[in-house]
Amino acid sequence: MNTDPQINAGVLARLPPRDPMWLQPFLAFCHRRRYPKSSEIIRQGDPAEVLYYMLEGSAAALIEDKDGHEIILAYLNKGEFIGEMGLFLPQPKRSVMVRSRTDCQIAEISYKRLDQLLSSDLSLHAKDILYSVGLQLSRRLLDTSTKVGQLAFLDVTGRIARALLDLCKQPEAMTHPDGMQIRITRQELGRIVGCSREMAGRVIKTLEENGLIWVKGKTIVVYGTR
Repeated sequence: MNTDPQINAGVLARLPPRDPMWLQPFLAFCHRRRYPKSSEIIRQGDPAEVLYYMLEGSAAALIEDKDGHEIILAYLNKGEFIGEMGLFLPQPKRSVMVRSRTDCQIAEISYKRLDQLLSSDLSLHAKDILYSVGLQLSRRLLDTSTKVGQLAFLDVTGRIARALLDLCKQPEAMTHPDGMQIRITRQELGRIVGCSREMAGRVIKTLEENGLIWVKGKTIVVYGTR
């Protein structure tokens, strides 16, 4: 039997994270739905009545102006709530849209039903559920603050460089001998940082010429990241 703590720690680090204790009791009261890639899960202006929980896949939270221009606010992945703010702040309508980036399976429950369950069938898990929701809200607030700071103080090149590093931390990013490999279109990158597709393409070309990334089509290897 191997008792080397360093080796055992390495094995544990590679194990998938355990589901929280509250998850299965919570899911027992949820309705599950599947969404194909590029489906609109939430539309701007929809009634805000339901809490979502991502079981499989990835989605993007976006806002759209009156001319149809989109900005990506965040990526939403497995284990994350969607629409959690409505638990605490009454919102008659959704202020953002959520679109699936891959095929997704999502658990859904109305705010009203969950509020009832937290004081009855889910009372033993209420504290942990609300803590998990609050923790996620706090993280998203920090991410939003960081993004606002980048928009204010970084030029487009800096914002795209920062976005590429953040994308390397997404679940779908792949390890590469020289760093991390991601796949993203120039258009989507522009939506993340708030610039045109053409500008995003020019910055990507500059970063490649400077030896910071390798590019082929939608595939980008960001050197020196892990």
